[in-house]
Amino acid sequence: MTPNAGREALPVYILAGGRSRRYGSDKARALIGGEALLVRVARQLREIASGITVVVGSCGDYADLGLRTVVDIVPGKGPMGGLLTALEDVSPGTWLFLAACDQLGIRAAWARALLDARSDDVPAVVYRSDRFHPLFGLYHATLVNEVRRRIQRGDLKMQHLLEEISARVLSVPEGWEELVNLNRPSDRP
Repeated sequence: MTPNAGREALPVYILAGGRSRRYGSDKARALIGGEALLVRVARQLREIASGITVVVGSCGDYADLGLRTVVDIVPGKGPMGGLLTALEDVSPGTWLFLAACDQLGIRAAWARALLDARSDDVPAVVYRSDRFHPLFGLYHATLVNEVRRRIQRGDLKMQHLLEEISARVLSVPEGWEELVNLNRPSDRP
């Protein structure tokens, strides 16, 4: 039985095209419990995934990790560029799950709660505390033109996108405070 048998699965895209400047080395390859962080994130999301794709900065990045990759079509545009790459790659009419490669402590149940909150009248579903958490969220393929326009005019803030498209917002789930974004080596548990 596959991990997502009996449940709806959707494409998962993990953003790993950044430069890891604050970390000082490639954080996607940082070993956590003997496992590359990128591989760990992919494993934690496999339960909801029909497939996992990594959005990378250059052709060949992470090919050795056995994950499908696509090269960022608008390099240097941060998460908004990565989202556009994912939206361009996914089939029309499809939802996708977007995550960052540097998240420790992901729970598949959090992703399933977002899946359960989808509806035809919203183009995105995300968590929010004092701010949106855009890099653990669902996005519908119909957002592709909106994201492209924002990049063209230089508005790269995911917070702005989520405010202006009327995303469905859920309160952060129990245990969210245990989620760690690994931006510096000192962030490691």
